[in-house]
Amino acid sequence: MPASRTQLLPPSPALAPYVQAIAVRRPSPDGPALPAVQCFPANVQGALTVLHRGDWVDADSGLSLADLELAGPRLRPARRAYANDPAITTVLLRPGVLSWLFDLPAAEWVNRRGPAAEVIGWPTAEVLLSQLRRASSTAAQVWIIEQQLHCWVEKAQARRAWQPPPGVPAAALSVSDWADVATSSARQLQRRVGDALGLSPKALMRIERLNEGLLRLAEGAELADVAAHCGFSHAAHMVREFRALTGLSPAGVRRDLARHEGLPWRLGSNLT
Repeated sequence: MPASRTQLLPPSPALAPYVQAIAVRRPSPDGPALPAVQCFPANVQGALTVLHRGDWVDADSGLSLADLELAGPRLRPARRAYANDPAITTVLLRPGVLSWLFDLPAAEWVNRRGPAAEVIGWPTAEVLLSQLRRASSTAAQVWIIEQQLHCWVEKAQARRAWQPPPGVPAAALSVSDWADVATSSARQLQRRVGDALGLSPKALMRIERLNEGLLRLAEGAELADVAAHCGFSHAAHMVREFRALTGLSPAGVRRDLARHEGLPWRLGSNLT
């Protein structure tokens, strides 16, 4: 696999309520060599991804992916294969933003990815891709993408004001704990989280616990400390959850962290 570098860029201030980060991956002769197949963990974000050049496919099905793609929250890991010096930009949308932008039920986006043209229309997709292909620099490409996002946000705000989904309280170790902190019933919490994200509160808590574990591993914490701090009942529980949600063991994640600079993007940006 040719060398490349991945940068995490903050969005413009006006987009910060809706966009967590913009991941820019470009070929670089002095960057690390990444594996031909990469594993992406479960997450609650949405994403808009642009393939500027090169090739990418779903490593499990072997099917080519669209040059302009939308993806929703994912409850299982995904694997991607790359070839021909790929240049990719991914907008990491904050939880719940994707379904709000395009006025679609959140549940329809869970574990779903596909051509953006099916949602925004083929003419709009072709115009956007044409503009991006003519752009002379990465900065120009990011600017074009942000301008399109501004247009979508304005239309979405005209339909319905943005309301962030309910967040998991730091002290909550169970759905009942969360409901108590939120002063609502478990059923009310289920409806609120489901409407906003298409997920159950339990599924959201699993992924939030995973994200906390991933960040602590990235900081160099010992596996036992990660398990205890993040609320895993024991080390074997953490290993099972990591394998189910990332496709890797905690030790495998740690090895990838040491090898690949792109992994922090794949594990979820800590930009706020």
